[in-house]
Amino acid sequence: MATVTSAVPATSLAQHAHPALIWGAIFSGWLVATATAALLYVAGLALGFSAFDPHNAALTAKGISIGAALWMILTWGGSLFLGALFASWFDGRNDAEMGAVRGIAVWGLAVSATGLLIVTGLAHVVFINIDAYAPAGTAGGVDAEAVAHYTAATMWVAFVSGLFALVTAALGGWLGARHVHH
Repeated sequence: MATVTSAVPATSLAQHAHPALIWGAIFSGWLVATATAALLYVAGLALGFSAFDPHNAALTAKGISIGAALWMILTWGGSLFLGALFASWFDGRNDAEMGAVRGIAVWGLAVSATGLLIVTGLAHVVFINIDAYAPAGTAGGVDAEAVAHYTAATMWVAFVSGLFALVTAALGGWLGARHVHH
């Protein structure tokens, strides 16, 4: 009985495997995105406080809320674009499709971390602060319709900014991987 052996070298088998993500590059890209977002949010606060007019508070409040929504969308998109771009550069492989995957991984990490921070912060506000200030059995004198309106508007802004950031992160990762030179 003859024994059949394969003439395929082991290195060619490894080349056909699915490419792996380098998580150090993903975390580094996330840190770049977080630092960029923090810097842009501080700039947005500075612009918002500079535009505040105490003599016309109603008009200023409407302009600041629209400006804040646009700033949030642009900040998420720009910071995750840069984070994904850097993640692809830190990875060092010239693979555009995996660059987009790296960008989406940076986006996923950023959304998960932000969601965790928001949930823990909201839990603190809802379960600790509200009980301390609202009389028992009341809603604390809050207009429920206004709360519903502003909550819905905030959720739509968050959705649009998250979706925009997903697209810009994938684009940033793709572009970053295309500019890796060996």
